[in-house]
Amino acid sequence: GKGRLGTVYAAISPSGELVAVKRIHPRLVLSNAGFGFDSIIKTLSLAQHPNVVPIIGYSQAPGERIIVMEFVGMVNLDFYLHENSDGASLLDWNRRLRVAAGVARGIEYLHQGMAPNIVHGALKASNILLDVKIVAKLCDYGLSFLAPKEMTGLVGHVDDEYWAEKGGGACKESDVYGFGVVLLELLTGRRSEQGLLVRWALPLIKAKRFSELLDPRLVIPSDIKPVLRLAKVASACVGNYRKDRPSISQVASILNNLEIEVCH
Repeated sequence: GKGRLGTVYAAISPSGELVAVKRIHPRLVLSNAGFGFDSIIKTLSLAQHPNVVPIIGYSQAPGERIIVMEFVGMVNLDFYLHENSDGASLLDWNRRLRVAAGVARGIEYLHQGMAPNIVHGALKASNILLDVKIVAKLCDYGLSFLAPKEMTGLVGHVDDEYWAEKGGGACKESDVYGFGVVLLELLTGRRSEQGLLVRWALPLIKAKRFSELLDPRLVIPSDIKPVLRLAKVASACVGNYRKDRPSISQVASILNNLEIEVCH
């Protein structure tokens, strides 16, 4: 599959394992020629967490940068929610809550469990892979240095402050915003539409008009409280300036508790 930073291929490693190989777009390689690619990838490859896709190797040559990752499967959350005709029903409310909690744990690990801390930089549904057990795993983390100002595929997934000349760019707070957008996609079944989703959903959450907000392909759950709390968390993640947003740890703690209440 072709993405914002490169093209991903399924391949067989010398030991016979299926792996995912990401070839960074040559134009991005050239524009980052002086950047310490290998030291950054070495740091990223230390990440080991159930909700993070591990990087198992990399290769570089003139004009070429290749990253080898564990093969999780071909299906990302964006496909499940928006492309697959059965995807919505496969992802019932409980599974959506589990996916949300898993993503929050993965981000919390990158932000706080890794030294140095890792900012994802492009947190969105297409960078969340779902394995056969519908466990969410983050990919493409820490690679935003390759195309920091390329708007394609980022508009609507990062906050307005990201684009500011001074003090902008990727940071933990912009990841929290991106996570809020993912929550809104899980709640509504709609794409981010370059930021339109946030502008449409926030007033509905504020006015508690949940019959209009929630994904019409799913039956509204009999106990709507967990879904309302999810909506509240989404609103806190996207409805505030950076300095007023919750940290991913606060968010993960709420979602972990919700997951325990609902899914066990």
